[in-house]
Amino acid sequence: MEREAALQSYRETVSGKLAEFRSTMEKHLIEHGEYLENIVKSCMELLGEQMEKTGKEYVCFLYLSVLKADLISRKYRIYLHGLDMRWYLDEEPAEAYMDAEELFEPFDRLRNSLEEANSGYGGAVSSYDIQNLLFEELPLIDSMICQILRYRLRDWEEKGIFDTVVRSPYWLLKWGEYRDRSEFLIQTDRVEKPDSAWKEELKKAAHDPEKMVFSYWYKGKCQGKNPQNLDMRFITFEDCVVQDIRFENCNMEGSRFPKSKLNGCSFAGCNLNGADFRNCSFDHTSFAGAELTLAIFPAESIPFLEISAEQLQTIQIYREEQA
Repeated sequence: MEREAALQSYRETVSGKLAEFRSTMEKHLIEHGEYLENIVKSCMELLGEQMEKTGKEYVCFLYLSVLKADLISRKYRIYLHGLDMRWYLDEEPAEAYMDAEELFEPFDRLRNSLEEANSGYGGAVSSYDIQNLLFEELPLIDSMICQILRYRLRDWEEKGIFDTVVRSPYWLLKWGEYRDRSEFLIQTDRVEKPDSAWKEELKKAAHDPEKMVFSYWYKGKCQGKNPQNLDMRFITFEDCVVQDIRFENCNMEGSRFPKSKLNGCSFAGCNLNGADFRNCSFDHTSFAGAELTLAIFPAESIPFLEISAEQLQTIQIYREEQA
């Protein structure tokens, strides 16, 4: 059998195994959400120890990755790479590894089944072909892990997940391929911006659709300039006054408002799936018509927010005694 025909036949033969793996892997990762969170915390503890030993003052850029070189040799572990403000010009980056075999059990089973399915092709399908098939699944795995960790880590400060790592006022955490495709998990920018910055950034967002994604607003006043249909996923307002803004049909999935005051605001038609409003105060603010699945609200504020009976079925209620 010619190689091209053999490879096509092989791909058709294993297509069902790949589809089954994707479904199984998603369920497996969801069930291991706490395990994933603990891996991140353990990685940070190891990184903090290494920074103390080497005298590294701080990190700014943190990357969590699964190295392809590891996967080839069946090493299932997480790599954490910490760099200072110089980014990849940092000559002494901090590094840590954490075993994660339990996380990749479905991936290892897929590898075994792909190798078994190759028995009838007389060498026309090589180990590199199988390796490439496995690598094609990595972006999907990375995307699944990102989605889980974004929500598991949103209260990272209360959980003390990064306490052992000295960070700059601006820092970020990403997950994905090392020095390649990666996605934001957390971005923190605790540098105060002038009050004019809110309107200026919204103007730029009209020409840059992702300008407000993961943007961070700290101890400022965000007032006026009503955004419509903007992508504002995972935006954070920390210790801010958000006043007289009508967010209309904006995608604000995973947004956070720690210690902020919302005055005279409306979120009509917004996607607030997974948004976090704990420790917020509200005045004349409405969530009528917003998507609030898994959004977290303080219990004492709910009666005053125009949240419908249908919306109440989907939100999470936060009480002080939970803290």
